Amino acid sequence: MTGWGRALFALGAGALVAGSVVNPTGRPLPALAFPFAAALVFLFDEEVQSYGRAAWLGWLAGFGCNAVAFYWIVGLLREFAHFPLVAALPVAALLWAAQGLTVALATTFAHAARRGGAPLWIALPLGLLAAFGGSPTLFPWNPSAGLVEWSAMAQVAELGGAPILDAVLLFAGAGLGETLRRTERRALPAAVALAAFAVPLAFGAVRLPQLAEARAAAPTLRVGVVQPNVGIHEKHDRTLAPTHLRQLRAMTQELEREGAEVVLWPETAYPYPMGRGMGWEPMGAYRMRQPGSRVPLLAGTITRGGECERWNSVVSVQPEGRIAGVADKVVLLSFGETVPLWHVLPPLRHFFRCPGLTPGDEPAVLPSAGTHVGVLNCYEDVLADATRAVALRDPRWLANFTNDAWFGDTAEPHLHQLIARLRAIETRRELVRAVNTGVSSHIGADGVPLVETATFTEARFIAEVRLLEGTTFFTRVGDWVTPLVLGALAGLLVLAWMRRRGGAAICGRSGREP
Repeated sequence: MTGWGRALFALGAGALVAGSVVNPTGRPLPALAFPFAAALVFLFDEEVQSYGRAAWLGWLAGFGCNAVAFYWIVGLLREFAHFPLVAALPVAALLWAAQGLTVALATTFAHAARRGGAPLWIALPLGLLAAFGGSPTLFPWNPSAGLVEWSAMAQVAELGGAPILDAVLLFAGAGLGETLRRTERRALPAAVALAAFAVPLAFGAVRLPQLAEARAAAPTLRVGVVQPNVGIHEKHDRTLAPTHLRQLRAMTQELEREGAEVVLWPETAYPYPMGRGMGWEPMGAYRMRQPGSRVPLLAGTITRGGECERWNSVVSVQPEGRIAGVADKVVLLSFGETVPLWHVLPPLRHFFRCPGLTPGDEPAVLPSAGTHVGVLNCYEDVLADATRAVALRDPRWLANFTNDAWFGDTAEPHLHQLIARLRAIETRRELVRAVNTGVSSHIGADGVPLVETATFTEARFIAEVRLLEGTTFFTRVGDWVTPLVLGALAGLLVLAWMRRRGGAAICGRSGREP
């Protein structure tokens, strides 16, 4: 294969794994993800002899993956940063390139381990798992995200979260690639590929009936969800606040008539800031619910303290109007919600009067409708650690409050929904998502959506949420796969170094002998 052909092949391999979650069908296509590792095994044949070439091909695969998964960054820059297309494209490309370094790091590690004698089809998945598990990204997602669509296979996530699904994907793909490219010694990689595919399916076949039985026996809570579909520019037009509040009240009243036992409003849906420490819902023109309404409410809002103290919060309003608790967003988005280094770099204070939002002190579980709900604010439902921290407080169900209007009519809301489905499997809690412009949903504890709304439409629905108990292995232990992989990879690299050092010493002695 020529150099250009190898480069295009690497770009295509990356684009393929991204296409498994972002594609014109609007649904995940998990089968597209498996050739990713197989393609990289084919790329790194005996012709790839240098670290530079290994890193280059890995970076191209990472760039192709990010360019497809995050194509909507271009539109985001044009809409909110007012970049012309000629500026938005290179800035977005810089982001895709930066996040592509994750795969470059992985292929470099794999090449080092291979030079030390490790089989490529083992070293490559280990390198990719280590890089994906340990590298920061602007929008966290994993290459196996689409596997949640194959419900039986995805159930192993309760044991090891997203990293264990990544391991399934990568070892199955790499084993398959090694089997196809060799004419001998194919038994072991073929067996590993088959086991990586079959064992999760067998586990799911056992667990799914058990989950169905647990769900049938659990008590039910009727949760109403409001999707007001307020555009991002309208949302920040203060003159429209009374109109938006009337809409929220009316939709809540309809859900109450339909039998909702609690109603959810999306992130910052309440259009007025609330004072920190308020004991009761606002009254008069600022009242949250219609007079006479008795349905409990979980509402996204901004709460305020001092001049620069603002929290992205969810408040729990009881039937009589008392505020029973407040859950603040703990993990803030850099640049979007907070100014990094504002407190340590004084010049930043000349440009930004305040550092942004204030993070919450700890994850929160709120009382509502006679039970306890774990609150995930904004993109916290794509963060496994944030969701696990909430699940450790033993809620009976989870609720996510999000505003994805920023991203427009792109794949981002659907990608957000897809990743959130994995959180339900990891914690074995049903998850209800109230999203301003969609996708709002009710996700079962098996990761299967029971209700999904269309994006950019006004919608409401009632979710029959099952209140479940118990703690999964992943909730108790967390991500054990990534540390194990890092240890295995470190061992391979040490062995490679020792082997090369030993070889150099032998060559040196040979050179000194007469």
